[in-house]
Amino acid sequence: MYIGYMGPVVFLASSTYTLTPSGMGQEGEGRWADHDLIHYKPVSEFLGPGLQSLAFDLILSRQYGVDPDGAVKLLRQMRDTGVVFPLIIGGHPISQTYWRLMSMSENDNYYGPTGNRIWCKLHVQLKEYSVDNYTEEQSKVDLYGSIGNVLATVF
Repeated sequence: MYIGYMGPVVFLASSTYTLTPSGMGQEGEGRWADHDLIHYKPVSEFLGPGLQSLAFDLILSRQYGVDPDGAVKLLRQMRDTGVVFPLIIGGHPISQTYWRLMSMSENDNYYGPTGNRIWCKLHVQLKEYSVDNYTEEQSKVDLYGSIGNVLATVF
């Protein structure tokens, strides 16, 4: 049964292959700035929403058809190259933005008699990746670029 995906990592549950997130938790906060005033209490200003964070565990087991070494290698590559990806669970996106892999920790590694890893528990932490900044930066470049073009033409 198809559960969802995290970029190139597909979450499935079947009789021959099982890779599902567990213990998923999400948190977020608002962004506030406090402006100090002389002889008065600081004035708080709401700046906007903060980025969401998400954490979950993955069990990588050869018994369930998952190659632990290959999966860890893929996730490390995603983390180290700054890949951003959609996160879909249950056919629905977790948010309307992309996510980035912030960190992962390997726990409870078990190895077989030949030295191959047969079981691994990963704790994965994701952070929301907002693409709104690109639009804002582009609009400022367009605005100041057009003003610069007008000034260059006049002078």
